[in-house]
Amino acid sequence: MATKAETRDERLHLRLSPTDDGLIRAAAEASHLSITEFVVQAARASAAETLADRDHVVLDAKTWDALERRVSRKGRRNAKTAELFERPSPFKK
Repeated sequence: MATKAETRDERLHLRLSPTDDGLIRAAAEASHLSITEFVVQAARASAAETLADRDHVVLDAKTWDALERRVSRKGRRNAKTAELFERPSPFKK
């Protein structure tokens, strides 16, 4: 999100249909915002929502319970993995 001290030097050039242009202009006017501010707010909200989908996972109660049960189970010892960790590191001399 832009801060007050941040200058607005970047530009986006858009090609719009007359219908989309009219709709955006009417919505900006109805919101008492400049076209720039209206478009930036709408794009920022959409971008945040799109990126949030990559940061948050929503599970229903049944799936959450199954995941929690699986994560809570005690792990099994794997002899070959244990052996690997007991070896000296090849990176330490």
